[in-house]
Amino acid sequence: MTDPEIGMVTTGRGMDETVYTLIADEGGVWHAHGEDGRPALLVPDPGLDAELSPQDAGHAVMLPLDGAAEIDGEPWLAYRWGEGQSLASRLQSMPLERGEAVQLALRLLDGAAHARLMGYSLGWITAERVLLDRDGRPKLAALLPKGEVSEDALRGMGELLFHMLTGQLAVPNERGELPALADLIVDLDPRLELIVQRALGEPGVPPFEHLLALRAALTDYQAELAALDGVPEEDESPAGLLLRRIERTEDFPALSRAIGAIGRIADGDTERLQSLATVILRDFSLTNKVLRLANSASYGQFGGAISTISRAVMVLGFGTVKSLAMSLVLIEQLSNHTHAIELKDEVAKAFFASLLARKLAEKSGYRDVEEARVSGMFHLLGRLLTLFYFHAEALEIQQLVREGERDDIAARRILGISYEELGMGVAKGWNLPGKLISSMAAEDPKPKPPRHDADWLRLFANAGSSLMRATLAESEPERFKGFLQVRDQFGEPMRLSERELRVAVDDAAREALREASIFGLEAQGSGALARLRQLAGLPVAGAAGAAAGSGQPAAAVATAAEAAASPPAAPDRPEVLEALASCVQDVTETLVADFRLNDLLRMILETLFRSLAVDRVLIATRSVQRNAIVGRFGFGENIEDFLARFALPLDETADVFRVTLSKNADVLIEDVDSTSIRERIPAWFRQAGAGKTFLLMPVVIDKKIVGLFYADRAKPGSLRLGQKELALCKTLRNQAILAIRQKTPS
Repeated sequence: MTDPEIGMVTTGRGMDETVYTLIADEGGVWHAHGEDGRPALLVPDPGLDAELSPQDAGHAVMLPLDGAAEIDGEPWLAYRWGEGQSLASRLQSMPLERGEAVQLALRLLDGAAHARLMGYSLGWITAERVLLDRDGRPKLAALLPKGEVSEDALRGMGELLFHMLTGQLAVPNERGELPALADLIVDLDPRLELIVQRALGEPGVPPFEHLLALRAALTDYQAELAALDGVPEEDESPAGLLLRRIERTEDFPALSRAIGAIGRIADGDTERLQSLATVILRDFSLTNKVLRLANSASYGQFGGAISTISRAVMVLGFGTVKSLAMSLVLIEQLSNHTHAIELKDEVAKAFFASLLARKLAEKSGYRDVEEARVSGMFHLLGRLLTLFYFHAEALEIQQLVREGERDDIAARRILGISYEELGMGVAKGWNLPGKLISSMAAEDPKPKPPRHDADWLRLFANAGSSLMRATLAESEPERFKGFLQVRDQFGEPMRLSERELRVAVDDAAREALREASIFGLEAQGSGALARLRQLAGLPVAGAAGAAAGSGQPAAAVATAAEAAASPPAAPDRPEVLEALASCVQDVTETLVADFRLNDLLRMILETLFRSLAVDRVLIATRSVQRNAIVGRFGFGENIEDFLARFALPLDETADVFRVTLSKNADVLIEDVDSTSIRERIPAWFRQAGAGKTFLLMPVVIDKKIVGLFYADRAKPGSLRLGQKELALCKTLRNQAILAIRQKTPS
């Protein structure tokens, strides 16, 4: 029976009845919770005898949880529904890759074969009836009574394949025709298309006779894929299962994209500055934090304020800025969580360990200390991921440690793998550099002298982690014992004395307290940073305020960046003037040194992009082959697509672009649709998806058109510049001309 006001339904018989709370209706089935909180799925009852259900443990068929139920007078059945999500929910975000869809269909069909051996068959299969558990394995709620055969099961599996591959339901049009798969899927394999058509019973193709025939066809197709593409079987090891659990969480894709986007920028990439600056500038918070760090005392020896990411890369080096960005992204992503306080303390420990690794690299004479810093941070990735994604397991590990178990042994017992193996598995998925992944491994109790970069990084990362634990120990005897263990294990391979190790700890501790606020790791009343303040003889209260003062050299940069996110006003804005003037000074200093022309032009573009708060900014240059001014590089929304469409023909057309170039005049168009100008806006520009207001500054050298600077905003009239602001923009354009002259052979 049901009580519609409280959404409850009773299942079972007599004294064994169970009460379920209905949660949500999804595609004709109900998600519910039992009295003990266990999730269940309620489906219309086809007359299945619960007492005779198949005892299945390893296939895609689920056991009915109880007997007959009743909702509004109709019989229903309750299935066990574990942790995970329905396939329907999964497909709402995106379709499955073809290999994943085929693998999932085969698992469901294996369940059908198993059920058939038990005398059962499958009914209509929909995505709402498929549960993907936390390891990605499917369970199915679609059994029919013994001896009953469903003619719809085969077409249901065909529609499910259609749904998995396209992300859309197989809904026919008014003529009864289904959409063509080839119209919905790019580069669809015709072999797979034929299998789906046969399962759906489409006209003109021979249908499958039964589910087992479909299973055989999919098995053959999967074997062909494996032979041609080398597709590996799904990893069922403990590491593989944990990684699949992580990959299916809501937070992980964003973290993967953020880390992977930075990690994939190769050191040898000729356009690496553009790539790195573009990735960082997408995130306003990350941009400000990188600039604050670049202007902090740790990097202040380079002199002068750094106001752009491009300038930071030119001054500090590509590797340094890339390392800082990766560390910042990891800390910011992992600190934003339900268990934020506990996680932040673990992140603070990893942050301190990374600074220790950097100091050890400095004192050992290693050439790339920032590489050591990132290695120190990522060495503890597995531990951080466990606390972030497997909090229940992390609590079990902590309990074992409190009972006297060694930390690494407890982790392996609960997770099935070590922290290091988990972190390395995720890092491989992110395509991080091999030597960074190697540095995440545990070091030998007696390390050999390092021979390669990977050996050095592993040594620094392990030593940094061990020194971190020793430094943060609660009692002085523990600290002293831990420090001696680090000295005895790592001192000789790193060629560092006990005194050098102690100095490294002191320097790293000071730097940690100084930089913590930039990373969003203000000290609490307890925890790693509070312990460092205590050891330094500083009061824990007010630590956040003390640390925040470390960012003062970049205060003007932060103010300008915040203002850049606000709508621009008509009068001159002091913060915009400051940002533009700072860039003029940076370019002046760059021009008297050795520089790459593209790097300098990107510095100018980045300043215009951030200070003027435009949607897009680019530089376009003349192409002799195309007789046009074409987009070269820039920053902003969909910039790569826009650059490809930005092509100004150098013909005799009297549009606003040609007039501007021919007169070498700087022009700000407030509204492309205003009656005074709309006839002068060329069709190619409108088709390119440009903004409604834009700024043009030609680049003309010796009366020859070389190119132009372009910036736009979407809303008409939203790009307004004060007189001094425009003058500084022109100065930057003139500096670009000077740079081009210097780099152009006479």
